[in-house]
Amino acid sequence: MFEKELDRVRKQLKQQLDTRQPSIPLSAILANENVHPAYRAYFRAEAEWWLHEERAIRSSNPRFDTGNEALRAMFPKLDDLYIKSARFDHEELTATIDAAVKTRLNFLVRPRTTLKWFVFRGEPTKPLYEILLRLNYLTDNTYLLDGIRQWAKSRPAESSANEILSVVEFERIVEKVDNDAILDLSQDEFVRLLDGIYAFFAEADPDLPPESVPTEAVIIFLDDKGAVPISQALERLLYREELRALTRLKFFDVIDTVIANIEETVPEAITPTPSDPVPAPVPELVETEITAEISEVPDVPDVHAARAERFRTMLDVSSKERVIKKVFNKDAELYSQVVSDVLRCVEWKEAAGVVDRFFARQGVAPDSTAAMEFAQALHRSFV
Repeated sequence: MFEKELDRVRKQLKQQLDTRQPSIPLSAILANENVHPAYRAYFRAEAEWWLHEERAIRSSNPRFDTGNEALRAMFPKLDDLYIKSARFDHEELTATIDAAVKTRLNFLVRPRTTLKWFVFRGEPTKPLYEILLRLNYLTDNTYLLDGIRQWAKSRPAESSANEILSVVEFERIVEKVDNDAILDLSQDEFVRLLDGIYAFFAEADPDLPPESVPTEAVIIFLDDKGAVPISQALERLLYREELRALTRLKFFDVIDTVIANIEETVPEAITPTPSDPVPAPVPELVETEITAEISEVPDVPDVHAARAERFRTMLDVSSKERVIKKVFNKDAELYSQVVSDVLRCVEWKEAAGVVDRFFARQGVAPDSTAAMEFAQALHRSFV
């Protein structure tokens, strides 16, 4: 998804970093003001990761006493020289450009999911030090990155350097930081969280109407936040009315409509008392709507059958074959079983958990084209 936009940004970045030399120094990349700060930060973080790997090799070499005080005193200066002399050959440059552009867009539209996969890369645990190093690759959604770093600073100093975190615990931390940050946001402040997405697509897709983004990008963003009622409202507009581009003004209208519908359905849950402020935070509305959906969707065979029929229309033959090959390692029976398990879920939030756990068990990157195609087809089956 969004391959056209990604390709355009990749080509632009390659032109900005074009060199006839065998390699390009990191210092030249960092000094190039034509390169977006997000990509300059990514290149620097990549060099810092190389240094991290070099340190690990150095400290594990049994032929040298790296605990020697004289050597240890020299290491910081040596590390600084490593960073200053870092360089990218053409192959590494192309690979890093591709990863930087793709990672940035994923972090803009799916921050929670991207953090989990980018930091842990399919591994069940990570040292806290490595987690913080991986965060240095990212610059968007600063409130989220700063919140995680603040949590890390709060850890006891004697244990934080070597502390090991599981991916499950990390997910909980990210969710708490995100929820705490957006809980009291007004509608206007919540919509401003998408500013980075609007800025990205303004540069990446000149064919879009002014001040708009692909509706699917906002749907993915809302799903990642757990704002299911709003994402479902947008999906209905996308697939029933072909609303393929979304302005901020239209997004406000959709939010207002969802709020009005919820107020009509469960007014006692969200109607403020005269002394209370008007409830604007999206997360509170999401929980109310989910509760209503659970009570309204019966767990009966004809509901499952209807979802299965909708799902079959979402993937054509070639798409299904691609998903089975890329996501299920050519195991058609496993594909059928997972689809069946997901479609039996009562509502999408539960189903999304089944999909995420399957991806984690199989080591499938959820931001890969085939995985996103599969997950979105399942999601649309619940609308």
